[in-house]
Amino acid sequence: MRPLSKAFRRYPTGTALLLGIILYGWGVASTLADDNSPTEIVREWDFGVKEDARRDGWPDDWTRRSGQDYPKFIPISIHQNAKSAEELAEIENFRRLASQCYVGWQQGKWPWQVIPERVPLAIDQFLERSVLNPYLRIKMDGGMVEVASPAIKVDVYSVYFLSALIHCDTADYDASAKLRFLDASGNTLFEMPTKSFSGKTGWKSASTDSRYPFREDLNAVQVVFQIQPKSLKAYRGEFGLDAVRVYRTPRLNLSVNKPLAVYKKGEEVIAHCTASGMTTEQSAIELILIDHTGQEVDSAKKDFFPADSQTPRFISKRESEAKTLGTPRWEGSCEWRIPDLEPGYYEITTKLAKAKSGVFELNEQFVVLPNETMRKPDARFGWAMSSRTSNPFENMETGLLIELLRLGQVGRVKLPIWYDSQDAKGSKAATDRVDKIQLVGINCVGVIATPPPSVQKQFTRLIPGVTSTALEDSLLIQSYLEPVMQQMCIRISDFQVGWDHETDIVSNPRLRPALNSIQSFARRYGQDTQIVASRNPLYIATKEALIDRWQLTSSQPPTAAETENQLTKVPNDGSLREPWLSLTPINASTYALSVRVQDLVSRMIRIAGLASSSTTGWISNPADPAVGLLDVDGGPREMFLPFRSTVAALAGMRHIGSLPVQSLGVNHLITNGDQARLIVWSERPISAQLYLGENVTAKDVWGRTVEIQSVDTPNGPEQRLAIDKWPIVIDGIDTRVARWRMGISVEDSRIDPLVGQTQELKIRFANPFSDPVAGQVTVIAKSLLVEERRSGFELEGNSSGNISASLQLRPDANTASASIQLKFSIQGDKPVSFVVDQQIQIGTSEVDFETRYEIDANNRLVLTISATNHQSTPLRFDCMLLIPNRPRERIQIAGLKDRITKTIVLEDAASLIGETLRLRCEQISTNRVLNYRIEIEP
Repeated sequence: MRPLSKAFRRYPTGTALLLGIILYGWGVASTLADDNSPTEIVREWDFGVKEDARRDGWPDDWTRRSGQDYPKFIPISIHQNAKSAEELAEIENFRRLASQCYVGWQQGKWPWQVIPERVPLAIDQFLERSVLNPYLRIKMDGGMVEVASPAIKVDVYSVYFLSALIHCDTADYDASAKLRFLDASGNTLFEMPTKSFSGKTGWKSASTDSRYPFREDLNAVQVVFQIQPKSLKAYRGEFGLDAVRVYRTPRLNLSVNKPLAVYKKGEEVIAHCTASGMTTEQSAIELILIDHTGQEVDSAKKDFFPADSQTPRFISKRESEAKTLGTPRWEGSCEWRIPDLEPGYYEITTKLAKAKSGVFELNEQFVVLPNETMRKPDARFGWAMSSRTSNPFENMETGLLIELLRLGQVGRVKLPIWYDSQDAKGSKAATDRVDKIQLVGINCVGVIATPPPSVQKQFTRLIPGVTSTALEDSLLIQSYLEPVMQQMCIRISDFQVGWDHETDIVSNPRLRPALNSIQSFARRYGQDTQIVASRNPLYIATKEALIDRWQLTSSQPPTAAETENQLTKVPNDGSLREPWLSLTPINASTYALSVRVQDLVSRMIRIAGLASSSTTGWISNPADPAVGLLDVDGGPREMFLPFRSTVAALAGMRHIGSLPVQSLGVNHLITNGDQARLIVWSERPISAQLYLGENVTAKDVWGRTVEIQSVDTPNGPEQRLAIDKWPIVIDGIDTRVARWRMGISVEDSRIDPLVGQTQELKIRFANPFSDPVAGQVTVIAKSLLVEERRSGFELEGNSSGNISASLQLRPDANTASASIQLKFSIQGDKPVSFVVDQQIQIGTSEVDFETRYEIDANNRLVLTISATNHQSTPLRFDCMLLIPNRPRERIQIAGLKDRITKTIVLEDAASLIGETLRLRCEQISTNRVLNYRIEIEP
């Protein structure tokens, strides 16, 4: 900000400043008169003179919470952002001068002819906006702070949300604003918070979500600003609140006809849209259906109808003073029946058409599942809640929760189990929920974290959401947690202390008595119970853990590569069980959906390959928008189907490796011994063709059928399919062929270019099955071999050995890396043939030839040939350069002891561009012939 003294010296009179004030007033008027905005500001606070009529430094009608945790000595006041006493004096002089000019202009007098009784409001508002920038400042000194605005009367048929600017300068506290919704008696119905701010953030914009349930008893809203310590060590810090706005907007509600928004293929999807609280008449709404790729699948335009009429227009039905605050509100609804959809993830986007007051949009997500048999839950994959407040399951009816977990193929779930043991009804509800979930085969893990609200007041040092502050009082743990553990230990065998993100509980020495008590409860009331705690894998684990298992949790969800690195660094001294791992999808705001899906599938496959079946991968806080698995109501988001499809594919299976087939892209083989599946994907679209099995089918992670074509080839029947960035699960894989493929490799991949001689290619073959195997192998490479020859082999069960395949190179076989195919024909009751791709190197380790060329200024091609002998015996070569449409060039290389360079110059180089030259070097007194192709490029 420019110093005021310089600004005032620039203007010797108040004329320019007065003009600024007038323009400012006009600007404010024009802003407030904007009727094209779809939202209305119903109340605002900038903490200036309008909100501080008494000039006492406190916003009018605001209140602060007081109590043991909310000390009154913490300074809270309106602070003006002036730099010094000199600037304040200059501002005061200007206020007097500008007031005289403003009043004189209104009365038609000269400024010196008037003495204003008070400073006009426009003057103070101009100074606040341009210079002083007042805000509500809080200077923390321990404890917590909560300040609240006066209640604002609202109507029930509109939606209200909050925006504000928040400033903080310390990482020891969390600051957030919230919009509190009240009934007619002033009781809190619910709250909608902004995100929390911590650290040296400067001024940041924050807002609340405008999606919340309709409440008939809603009467008013209230702005609340809270500052809470993150630990008991929090002491100093400064915070600010400014530019508080409470907005009203029409309530749009979009829903589908199933509470969990999960459908089976063939079920009808009905989208229902309602709109209320609008002050301008609407007529229709546009609805667009898109899939996981963002492509439009279908669209429709629907007329609004009132509930009691078939007339496609709005009617004003709620005009009472109590409900609409004297302003007529319009409402209507429409319905869209969506035809039969393929399995997948879908979003419906709504847009109000012909709206005089602007355009409103709303989204609703749902998934369509393929028709398939539900598999038994797999305990290797689970969901974990991060806190009570962000847990969409906390208030979900148990039957609905169980249905959601079953539809999601969830095998384990972490639930907070600390209830008030004095509340008989609450105790029964908590134990019944665990019993019902486990009755359907879903294993529960009890999370010992934040105490229930009715118990929290007993913990004097408790910070909501911070488990360590509750565990510091071991006597209260004994009193309030032991009865809970007594009931839960007969139901649950695994207990986690703290939420997933709380990674420092075990390392805190003040919590040792509480951990000892919890472990004692578990051993006393349960059998084979285990205590789990989170740990950041980057930190060294404490030696005396007082737990049985770690939950490895990073501040950011680890990628598949990072998970692999974590597993290699976990100490395995036998004292602790294998750790649980994080499966939380990587951040939706950072990575593309395809990358997130591939990464999640990779980590799930990695868990399926672990030797221990007791290791579980957890998705923490699935309702977090950055995770993208569920929405705040428990409905499916974009990662729901990929997670579900992968769990279903891995259920009862183990990952045993990958097939050495390049045309499959990334591939993983999973099997239970009798059955096998392949999971494949590729960063770029590719087409794969090979033998997979007799009856193979494929679906992608969205549940859609992938076409597989059967192709008859000289090598036997094969299957062809297209592979892209979305993982595909291929069922019906021939287990024997797949395992045989994995056990095939070439022992020595270098083939000596000896013309006219038969050589043996050593192939390593493993038979992982108990039955012996016999058959033939053929090397196929038309550009390399004179003819194809078959070689027989036999191998006992559960053994491996070398197979010799005969081959003879063509005289013109290029001396370079080459691809060959090994065709295996296996004998038996059901003979089978399959082809394996391999790489070999044509050449010898004794000598190397290098070629390079350049085109000089005289249009001549200068070809340089360098020969290097890697052995002590001198070598001799007769080389021939074959040039299209020109005579051959011959070079003699005699007595090659170490390195010799030869040069050939060809005229008219331009005519050779795009041609291929062939260098054929025959070693004297041997059958070795080296062939090199030289592509002449522009």
